Amino acid sequence: MRRIGVFTATRAEYGLLRPVLTALEASRALEPRLIVGGTHLSQRHGETLTEIEADGRQADARVPVPLVGDDGASVAGDMAATLAGGAKAYEALALDAVLMLGDRTEVLAAAAAAVPLGLPILHLEGGHRTAGAVDDAIRHAVTKLAALHFTAAEPYRQRILQMGEAPERVFTVGSTAVDNLKAVAAEPQGPIVALAGLDLSNGFLLATFHPETLGDRTPEDQIAAFLSGLSAVTDRPLLITRPNADAGSVAVRTALDAFAVERPGQVRIVESLGAQGYLRALMACDAVIGNSSSGVIEAPAAGTPSVNVGLRQDGRLKPPSVIDCPLEPAAIADAIHRAAAPGFKTVAQSQPPPFGDGHAGQRIVEILEGTDFAGLARKPFIDRV
Repeated sequence: MRRIGVFTATRAEYGLLRPVLTALEASRALEPRLIVGGTHLSQRHGETLTEIEADGRQADARVPVPLVGDDGASVAGDMAATLAGGAKAYEALALDAVLMLGDRTEVLAAAAAAVPLGLPILHLEGGHRTAGAVDDAIRHAVTKLAALHFTAAEPYRQRILQMGEAPERVFTVGSTAVDNLKAVAAEPQGPIVALAGLDLSNGFLLATFHPETLGDRTPEDQIAAFLSGLSAVTDRPLLITRPNADAGSVAVRTALDAFAVERPGQVRIVESLGAQGYLRALMACDAVIGNSSSGVIEAPAAGTPSVNVGLRQDGRLKPPSVIDCPLEPAAIADAIHRAAAPGFKTVAQSQPPPFGDGHAGQRIVEILEGTDFAGLARKPFIDRV
């Protein structure tokens, strides 16, 4: 059995890793070892290790980080702790490779920790573009460190090939978000009201806003503009999830709390709905509002309209069900009105599946089962003219 370390630092990325973990656990050739860090271990951020444990999984290694602030220097300190702790965990677990997903600062640190150990990095969800966030540079940096790549769509594979990666190491498998949606849709649906604490029987909007970490405006200005646009909604409840531990997230959290106090019967702020709870809410809501990647990946796959605000997700593939709008109150209010119109949901539900058929996790594991890990960390560079 070859040991695959699976690194996770946030609730959202763990949810996307769940189908891969399930397939790894069923494999006769591969043995997953779960490495948990970041906000999973932070009480202030919901201590979402409990969600992992509720799935019947345990952390084979923990990588604690300070998480004392949300300024750039504090984030860099968290990255340093993740790098050092990740390297110790990889060595202690005697891994053959380490698998990670996405583009957050913790992922870059976890990837860097594997390099001096000669561990092949297996990377999911490369090739995207998100021009409004520092995640964009991080994602491409992890791509250049990784030995194998598993992408959500063919245009993303082509972008990775442009970066000099060998074609036989880059696979279009679809998004594991679609795997999760299909799994949740097949289960008996509990009442969403139990998750929200609001009467959602006549419809609701699901919102998330993260700071634009490469934006020209302060986080305070960004969230003020977003909430000003959102305040135009008076005819239905608003279920809002808090941001991750990005630089500037404290300002967003403070503004969200004040917004909820002003509208106690309409607004509910939650730290985390849990991976499955969030997907249930996403499938049940009238529209997804904000700048989370779930608005351009999961929402289209579920046939739910979404309003993508600002530049954070600029550059990603966006199906017709996604309405782009600038981070301006009037534009946000107008886009919400369009997305929540009954006829627009018909458009969203009639579009072809944009990111695969719901079998990405199994495809990834089948490829890994047929891969020789010996020498995999030695990468070629393919010049393209």
